[in-house]
Amino acid sequence: MAYIDKEARRLVGKAIHHYDLIQDGDRIAVAVSGGKDSMVLLWLLRERLRRIPIHYDLVAVHVALGFDPQPAAELEAFFRREGFDYRILHTDYGVKAHLPENRENPCFLCARRRRAAIFRQAQSLGCSKVAFAHNQDDFIETFFMNVCYGAQVAGIVPKQPFFGGLITVIRPLALVDSQKVARLARNLQLPVVENPCPSAGKSARTEIRDFLFSLYRKNRKVRGNIFHALSNVNPEYLPPPLKR
Repeated sequence: MAYIDKEARRLVGKAIHHYDLIQDGDRIAVAVSGGKDSMVLLWLLRERLRRIPIHYDLVAVHVALGFDPQPAAELEAFFRREGFDYRILHTDYGVKAHLPENRENPCFLCARRRRAAIFRQAQSLGCSKVAFAHNQDDFIETFFMNVCYGAQVAGIVPKQPFFGGLITVIRPLALVDSQKVARLARNLQLPVVENPCPSAGKSARTEIRDFLFSLYRKNRKVRGNIFHALSNVNPEYLPPPLKR
């Protein structure tokens, strides 16, 4: 197995143990958009079952957003071919989010509805956990998005309970950067599907990502330093809130 495959496997295992993400007997709904991150996550979580002494069940859940039906059809063919348990939810969330009255922030509305649908499906399937494929770069970018556009120091976390603990969101790719994910997807020849959303690649997140990657190219330590800084906060050296 190529080095990048072993490294990604090691980092996913480290995240699962360090953040206590998965226990024996878990039933996990894996949110699969069809992009490289979610396809790699699904593959790694199943591959890991061959090497560990515990068992958990996986159900791939894809929310089709009402654009081109081809991506959902390609994913269904992949799930069947590989023997994954799966559910495909056909919705119009993406189309409605792009109606004229929602043009200011279609991504927010679509993401909220998509996540709610995944949570409902997970509960109906008896899944106590939902796995999202946010990688290390997503953690960093979300932090900068919140700082620049939300005026708060906040981000996403590897493990987060919802609905009083009925559903727990886990993010096993927390320690794997996007470049490792992309190389692994190519190595495994996973059928990554094209995102049919008209807003893909046009968001403020894309601007943040381009800025951060310009820093990474100048100094390879920057990505790791920022990620570690997210859990190494010294509030004594931050100013108190301003009175409004």
